[in-house]
Amino acid sequence: MFALSHLGHNPPVGRREHEAEVRSYKGQGGVGEPPLHHQSHHDHHPACVAAPVCSGEVTEALHVTQSAAMHKGAQLILYDNTLTLQARLAGALGQSCVGRCGVNDGVSSCQCNSVCSNFNDCCDDYIAVCLSCKDRCGESYLQSKPCQCNDKCGSHSNCCDDYDELCGGGGQEYHELMHIDLNPHLCTPGVTDDDLRTITEEMFAADVNSVYDQLTLDYQGKGSSGDLAPGPLFVSVPESVLSGPTIALLRKVQDNYIPSVYQAEVQDANEIAEQNAFLDAIMNTEVMKLAETFLHSKNLLTGSLRDKLDEMWFTLYKRKHDQSSSGFEHVFVGEQDGDVSGFHNWVNFQKEEAEGDLDYYSWMDSVTFGTKASHGEVLMNRYNWEGHMKKIGSMFIGTSPELEMATYTVCFLARPDSLCPVQMFSQQFHVQTWTIFGNLVGSAYPDIP
Repeated sequence: MFALSHLGHNPPVGRREHEAEVRSYKGQGGVGEPPLHHQSHHDHHPACVAAPVCSGEVTEALHVTQSAAMHKGAQLILYDNTLTLQARLAGALGQSCVGRCGVNDGVSSCQCNSVCSNFNDCCDDYIAVCLSCKDRCGESYLQSKPCQCNDKCGSHSNCCDDYDELCGGGGQEYHELMHIDLNPHLCTPGVTDDDLRTITEEMFAADVNSVYDQLTLDYQGKGSSGDLAPGPLFVSVPESVLSGPTIALLRKVQDNYIPSVYQAEVQDANEIAEQNAFLDAIMNTEVMKLAETFLHSKNLLTGSLRDKLDEMWFTLYKRKHDQSSSGFEHVFVGEQDGDVSGFHNWVNFQKEEAEGDLDYYSWMDSVTFGTKASHGEVLMNRYNWEGHMKKIGSMFIGTSPELEMATYTVCFLARPDSLCPVQMFSQQFHVQTWTIFGNLVGSAYPDIP
């Protein structure tokens, strides 16, 4: 058990959140474009490499690309007329499922076949690589894969669990039907990666409502299968934390939503008033003022940021039912559609856990902000919420709602549908955003490189 102000663990960093909630869709969680390949902070989005204004580090990026091409199994993939590189090491050391799904070699220290969970020897990335449609939508049938991600899998009852969510159940025809632009929004001219790291660092420094150092967490077991945590994640959350000026208002708004995507949200006058009070409060913070100034200076925003937040985060839209969802509900509350969808906010996580509706299973990765680990954290974890599994999720911990919403909003407008470079207390990571209906938030979450 650890008090965060004296946190001693230093977990390794290296996996991005494989949930990859592709949210450039209409209705059920369909894919707007193929998820981007994994990028470390040394890598750059292909468009950024092609346009120095987006990265400013073309030489370094090309060097990384050329070096990666020398590794065993590297493949060049042409996507949207952009040459990108995916280095696939094919599990050379037997520690990864890349290139090994369905194989039982009897030698490697971890396995990637359908019975590995029975023997508790699955590789850490088994679920992400072998049981997910991430980066696989529309691929041909692969006998070696335990589940499939093409338009025939439904008739053969062998689709991966996230096929509908990530692939939309219909490929190009689906996107044409839903009037979705398949061209990815890669880089916004005039906004560099350094610009985004600078503004997020400034917003983090201005976050006076952060409560990270007042929380006590018990991380317990680390892993990707089984319940490795007999106790809760949040051990101690003082009432003073939950009664903070913006957190208290956030909690009132969070309580206004129905998690099921099959039920329409009906807002009464009181709920709308709570929503407006929350927006007014966060707009009065220095964090949001910095965000608004930055967005105006980069021509990413015209008019009031408050109006933009109201539109992009709180407009109701259809996932499985008319007006059953919004960006705010998906990210700050969470939704249920078989498995858990969204749910990237620590305030609602601790509430559901305290009420006995959420069972924390394990942590998978972490990034802490600051050498003494007292300034904030991004945590990847697994849990069961009211009988619905979240196989891989991520969330900020201890940060204020205004910092989270400001960071997501800046990234949504500057790097929509892609990885957005972020920096907090000198720690670099990414935020992934996804659009829906063109200008509304489908999803947003922190992503560990």
